[in-house]
Amino acid sequence: MGLSDLSGGAAARMCLRGILRITAVLALTCACASASAEEPVENRFDAIIGATAARHNVDPLLIKAMVWHESRFRPLAQGKDGEIGLMQVKMDVVRDWARARGVKTPRRADVFDPYVNIEIGTWYFARAFRKWSRSSHALLLALGEYNAGPGRVRRWIRRYGGNRELAISRSASSHYVRAIRDKYLAYTVQFAAAVAASSDAGQRPIPQPAPPDASAL
Repeated sequence: MGLSDLSGGAAARMCLRGILRITAVLALTCACASASAEEPVENRFDAIIGATAARHNVDPLLIKAMVWHESRFRPLAQGKDGEIGLMQVKMDVVRDWARARGVKTPRRADVFDPYVNIEIGTWYFARAFRKWSRSSHALLLALGEYNAGPGRVRRWIRRYGGNRELAISRSASSHYVRAIRDKYLAYTVQFAAAVAASSDAGQRPIPQPAPPDASAL
């Protein structure tokens, strides 16, 4: 499966469909799991991810896949280049977010807070996705920008004569994009299985998002 398999208009629609319904399920899952001392680490931030993704109109399962790749759900994770927390945001992104919101720039220590970190990271990804939304490879480009910054993505595109798919697939971000794509698909499958299991058990039906476009997989 190539990098292009989740790109294009079909992938964009897949990212955006059923967001509020997915959010409700994630919040419900988190609430149920919190009652158990055996709560998996990767489910601890589902409610925050779901609510934040809904505000920014992106798929919470995609944001969760990004958190998995960036920090393995460790709120105090730090990168070698100063990246902070769950979504490994940098302070220049934090300053951009503060300017866009018209608020005071949070202190570095405050950016480790999961609420703050996921808000800023999701805002940054959503902005990149909107910027590339008219491209048939919007998801790939937005993930590449999140990983490497807008300047590098533009240089890669120029290097490959405007071929945006090729620019990402042969860039330093190709492994990053592929890893998140694969985890995103895995979470989508898990979600579908959980919905099916709850229905088979005779529980109250959980709202189910529209299935991904077959052409995008």
